[in-house]
Amino acid sequence: MNIVGRERRPCQWATLPCTPSERRRKWWDSYRAVWFITLKSNRSSSQALSKEDKILYHQIYEKIRADIQGNAYEIGSKLPSVKQLCEKYSVSAITIRHALDMLRDEGFITRQPRIGTTVTSLNPGTVAKPTSPSNLPTIAFLTTDFSDSFGTLVLMGALKRAQNRAHILLGRTSADDTLQESEIASALSADADGLILMPSNSTFIPKAILDLISRGFPVTILDRLFQGIPVATISSDNVQAAKEATNHLFDLGHKNVAFIGSKSHISTITSRHSGWAMAYANNDIVLDDELSFTEVQSTIPDSTAEEREDDIRKLEEFITAHGFVTACLVSEYNIALLLREALRRVGKSIPEDMSVICFDHASYAFDHELFRFTHVEQEQKALGEKAIDVTLRQIENGPSSEQILLPTSLVTGNSTAEPRKRTVTTQPCE
Repeated sequence: MNIVGRERRPCQWATLPCTPSERRRKWWDSYRAVWFITLKSNRSSSQALSKEDKILYHQIYEKIRADIQGNAYEIGSKLPSVKQLCEKYSVSAITIRHALDMLRDEGFITRQPRIGTTVTSLNPGTVAKPTSPSNLPTIAFLTTDFSDSFGTLVLMGALKRAQNRAHILLGRTSADDTLQESEIASALSADADGLILMPSNSTFIPKAILDLISRGFPVTILDRLFQGIPVATISSDNVQAAKEATNHLFDLGHKNVAFIGSKSHISTITSRHSGWAMAYANNDIVLDDELSFTEVQSTIPDSTAEEREDDIRKLEEFITAHGFVTACLVSEYNIALLLREALRRVGKSIPEDMSVICFDHASYAFDHELFRFTHVEQEQKALGEKAIDVTLRQIENGPSSEQILLPTSLVTGNSTAEPRKRTVTTQPCE
């Protein structure tokens, strides 16, 4: 601010013959005029600085936008804090905030107090993006079921990924085709912008799904494959997982490895069965088709105690009829539990008489006495996260038919061991 000394103020009035009150009034009028000129000068300087700031924060906006579009920041990730951006670009906080406001208005990011700045789009174009929770897209997430062994972690991953990016409508179909159709209709009536579906059946594709796909509605299929249908899918690499698990049993010395699965008509079971069969071929071992048992029904949602008891009885019969089998690849954790009970009833135990590998496992973080099966571990949280990402991209850019297969890992537990050497008794010669 310019400082004006008293000696420069007009003082002609001081020599005029006037009363004290008149002199005070004249002095105030003159002083106010000087302040008006000074403030006007400062205001002009401020306006000039504002133009410079505007050019600067536009440059910062372009740099951050280029980083976002160059995948330096993924969708759903957080930008550095305002303080960190100030240090990175050597500018003031107000410049950073102006740049972030521009990015938000164009749909690249959302900004929320105490949460931070989240990247919501790489190429929003001219479409206005949500800037408040009330304007976020809605995604219907329909699953057959979820449990501690599989499903809960998938949901956790999806919900975390959708935070500040989408609202989630959660539905459970219980593997019932009619209920599935009803849940899809309910989601559409609730103005869902996209759909993530774990289908109850892979051989029969619901008409409602085909209609949505043909209309270009954002659909993502989770944990299933629809052959020949142009739709986005997210699943684990079940073929490779089953092959590696079966190879592990062969490496332990087992020669007769059975496959035990459910009666569900889903691609997940088919893929695991295929991986099991491929392992036989890769090890030059002749495959006996009778070693495949896929008649378990009680692991379907809402099954009864009577159905579980019936499955245990059928497993007992299978074990007894195939006494030469020393290992089993089981398509899911709950079937492994049924198999363990069936083995107990016929006087056998795991792994002394039968090695078992299953897919997925209940959490044993707080139960250290829980029997731990050797199992295939899926990246369940990543399944949920990828499903949200793919669906949001479709909402933004249009339908997609990308297929994502996630890797798995084999976790060694207490259910596998080398086969027990069996003594062969011979009849003495007479």
